[in-house]
Formats: sequence, structure tokens, C-alpha cells
Amino acid sequence: MKKLMMAGALLAAAFTATAAWAAAQDFTLKNRTGHVIVTLNVSPSNSNNWGPDILGQEVLGDGEDADVSFDRDEDQCMWDIRVTYDDGDVNDERGINLCETTEVTFTA
Repeated sequence: MKKLMMAGALLAAAFTATAAWAAAQDFTLKNRTGHVIVTLNVSPSNSNNWGPDILGQEVLGDGEDADVSFDRDEDQCMWDIRVTYDDGDVNDERGINLCETTEVTFTA
């Protein structure tokens, strides 16, 4: 299982790992698509722009999970999540309440 740490200040691209104080928006991304996820973008639902690619050089294989952690000062609850697969297809889930959801699963 790959671990992925993401700071809440997505638009500022200030990424830091948070171990001691987890924000309410922390979630596990589950890839059950049959494809490799090569990019992962998360942004507030009220934003018109996607945040930067969180995976960077990493990928998330089919059947793998990634733990996404937010900065403890983040208070946004509604988020959009977009993934790009190894074949170039793009999929997104919009309006996910990460204050109430701890797992987000992408399926085929």
C-alpha cells in the first residue's frame, strides 16, 4: 500500500505531512478501476481550478490505496477529486464531503 500525504493548502501547493493532528478531511483513496492512476488532483468544490498533481512521480496501481492527509488547519469540507489513468482517460468525483467520508473509491 502506498502512502500519500497532502497538505490542505492545495492551491498554494504547500504540501506537508501531518502525523500528530489529522484533519477531518483525511481520507483513503482506493483504486479499483483495473487501471493505474497516474495523476491525482484534489480541489475545493467551490474552486474553478484543479489543485496540483499529488502523486508526482508516484502512481497508484489497481487494487492499491493511498492515504491522503490534510493540514490540521484546513476547514473546507466539500472537495472534488480527479484522477488520470495510464491510458489517458480522466475520471472525477465532485462534491465529496470529506468531513463525513473517510474512503473514496474509484471503480471501473
